[in-house]
Amino acid sequence: MPERSDAKEKKFLTRPLWLANIGKWDAQGIGNTTFTGLNEREVFEIYAPIAERIINDFDERSFSQAADHSPLIIGVTGSVAVGKSTISNLLKELFVNSTAKLQTQVISTDNFLFTNELLQQNHILHRKGFPESFDTNAIIEFLTELKEGKSSFSLPVYSHETYDIEKSFSQFDAPKVLILEGVNILQESADKSNHTGLAIREFLDFSIFIDADESDIAQWYEDRFLDYCYRAESARSSFFLQFKDLTHQERKELAEHIWNSVNRPNLLEHINPSRGFADLILNKSFDHSILSLEIPSFWTSP
Repeated sequence: MPERSDAKEKKFLTRPLWLANIGKWDAQGIGNTTFTGLNEREVFEIYAPIAERIINDFDERSFSQAADHSPLIIGVTGSVAVGKSTISNLLKELFVNSTAKLQTQVISTDNFLFTNELLQQNHILHRKGFPESFDTNAIIEFLTELKEGKSSFSLPVYSHETYDIEKSFSQFDAPKVLILEGVNILQESADKSNHTGLAIREFLDFSIFIDADESDIAQWYEDRFLDYCYRAESARSSFFLQFKDLTHQERKELAEHIWNSVNRPNLLEHINPSRGFADLILNKSFDHSILSLEIPSFWTSP
């Protein structure tokens, strides 16, 4: 396994070239997993080979009896609405159903957002999702404890329904694999209280950036926003209930405004610039299928 560095040398492959490349891997096949969020072809041709290759690359170091049992930490990042959670949960299913039966936990960095109350006090509620809206110090502390062997954790929980941190906590034991997903995982730290000087990406053993045309991502965001508004009509606690009296067109216009004033600037200023730090880049088409990949160069080695 090559020594890790911030300079990630990658090779661009179209989908046909990717399929030809994985044909040389003699894959054992963990693609029998069925997953509601994606069609079977995407799982079999794209995500199962990726999961198996990650397992094989880190098997001796992370999963052997001689290893120090430090969990494998995988980062999944990209824009709002690009499909980070879907892909993270699919990878979890693939790891759990692999021959190694790897206990896997998915954690979103949304759980480390400051509360709406605190964001309002600091006059940055409109900047939710930007680097300064996250408690990066808490993320670093969590990852440090995980790497050092802490056995159990209690973390805050973010609700997309209420658009805020909940009062309850998530309890879980240290897994074999942690999938950390969020917009900020490859960025520089913006938390002034983080005196360690460490960035989240320094804790990642492998990272994936999900990319797509900006126009496609904007449409996916609008679709998701409209779905939240629709579901809020029967969920009284939903943040989106406040939009119940808006017409469909007014909701679309609001989604477009939020995209252009919040999510697009965040994408251009903070998320896209972190793209180069990823080990693997997946380029999506409008239907969420993978058009091309930028893979670690050593994945194409004989």
